[in-house]
Amino acid sequence: MATDITADQAAKTQQNTEQDILYIGLDLGTSQSALATNSGLRINTASVVGWPKDLISFKLHQKTILFGDECMRNRMSVDLFFPLEKGIISLPSHKGKKSEDTERKEAAPVEFIKYMISLVEPRENQQVYLVVGAPAEATADDKQAIINATEGSVDSVLVVSQPFLVAYGLGMYGFSLVVDIGAGTLDICRMHGTIPDESDQRTSYKAGTLIDDLLFDLLKTRYPDAQLTKMMARQFKEKYAYVGEMNEQISVELLLDGKLSRCDITREMKEACESILPDIISTLRELIAGFDPEFQADLRENIMLAGCVSRMKGLPQAIEQGLSELGPVRVDTVDDPVFAGAIGALKLGQDMPLSEWRRM
Repeated sequence: MATDITADQAAKTQQNTEQDILYIGLDLGTSQSALATNSGLRINTASVVGWPKDLISFKLHQKTILFGDECMRNRMSVDLFFPLEKGIISLPSHKGKKSEDTERKEAAPVEFIKYMISLVEPRENQQVYLVVGAPAEATADDKQAIINATEGSVDSVLVVSQPFLVAYGLGMYGFSLVVDIGAGTLDICRMHGTIPDESDQRTSYKAGTLIDDLLFDLLKTRYPDAQLTKMMARQFKEKYAYVGEMNEQISVELLLDGKLSRCDITREMKEACESILPDIISTLRELIAGFDPEFQADLRENIMLAGCVSRMKGLPQAIEQGLSELGPVRVDTVDDPVFAGAIGALKLGQDMPLSEWRRM
């Protein structure tokens, strides 16, 4: 975390009644980003920025730049730039004169964050306090890159571990483990009644995008003549993802040799989705087994899954089975995997004493 909240400060925290502060909780994801505000707004969109490819596309869109879901709907006519790689801001390394692509890649994170904040329409002269989620093991430089990208758009910003924000939003302050599975990262945080430190958190890059890529490769191997894109593979995953046993066949329509055909993808879906299971189970086992033995049972029996990939069928049961040798295990999934992180960020922002915000 960029700052710590002491027990004395937390005790003095009071509900903010001032009307000139807009609090924003922002979950910046590799694939999707979500925000929540104290005005009741909830927004979720694709984490992407696009520039019209040419004069025709500019005339079509009547915009110099497009964002989010609008980009994805019009991806054939715009150059797409994804500002968040593995959950952090990705900036190109360059020497000498910058190409147009380099300039746009550098501009994309700033433009995207400005766009997200503009959607909440802060009033003139209204102060904007922003809490942003980052991967559990994000470096100081990673966090500073996010802070730099918000410059000029907000009055104060705090960058915090994403799984911690999920836990905070759910009120999981005691013994628990939060597993946040997004597109770019798999983040795990161990909670035990205090602010978690580095030893309580882990980040893996075996997450949703890995599943998409593997599923695409497996399907191309089985159906080499099929007309298939990685975007299609991702859409199949989002609809049919599962681990463990599946009693029903998963079939999709693909063009094979110019003919629309039903294709069985059950086996490939299972293999791709289960590719991330070993990292989840081994990391949870490490965080449980390395904790005070008197409280390991509390951790085992309070594991919470978050992030959009957590919706895979059979995932809680597969994790319970994978950890069963440690003793009884209970795994649940958040009710709202899309906004859990953003809501936690908003709650933390509102709970922060105003004196702390104004000191940052």
